[in-house]
Amino acid sequence: MLKRFVIKVVLFFLLINICNTAFSQVSSTGGSSFTTDTTFRRAPVIDSSYLNKDIFELIARQALNGSVVKLKQSQDIVTSMQNHIANSSQKKINGYRIRIFFDNKQDARVKSENIRQSFTESFPGVGVYWTYDAPYFKVTVGDLRSKSDAMKMLKRLQGSYPSAFIVREHINFPPL
Repeated sequence: MLKRFVIKVVLFFLLINICNTAFSQVSSTGGSSFTTDTTFRRAPVIDSSYLNKDIFELIARQALNGSVVKLKQSQDIVTSMQNHIANSSQKKINGYRIRIFFDNKQDARVKSENIRQSFTESFPGVGVYWTYDAPYFKVTVGDLRSKSDAMKMLKRLQGSYPSAFIVREHINFPPL
């Protein structure tokens, strides 16, 4: 059973390799009407069912058909992977957020805390960041990697927060 699986996987990757080679030969000779567009590339979709889970534990589990994968590896690999995941949660990357409040009046602190609380209740899955950058109190929301994602979120929020706008900031690294 395991042999068949391995053979199928090898054949699959061999077929992919052959197709990629054939496509690159056709496109390099100019003999095809296919064109490659490098200006737009979709970001890879993250399978949320694997989010914050130990990949080594998932691989070692018994499958539904009873097959088992045994890993023989150094403990250093597992340790370094866990360290990488722990460190990446502290990293920041360039991205976008939506500023829903920005004020420096006498009651700005209370207003900003109220807005932060109400937003957290209305949108529980979206990160809310409250900052004081003298003399302004700011409430910024979201961790968006692209401007198009930020514009979609802004459109969703403009009904509740008409003065909201997009800001470019360092955002939290996506969870691994």
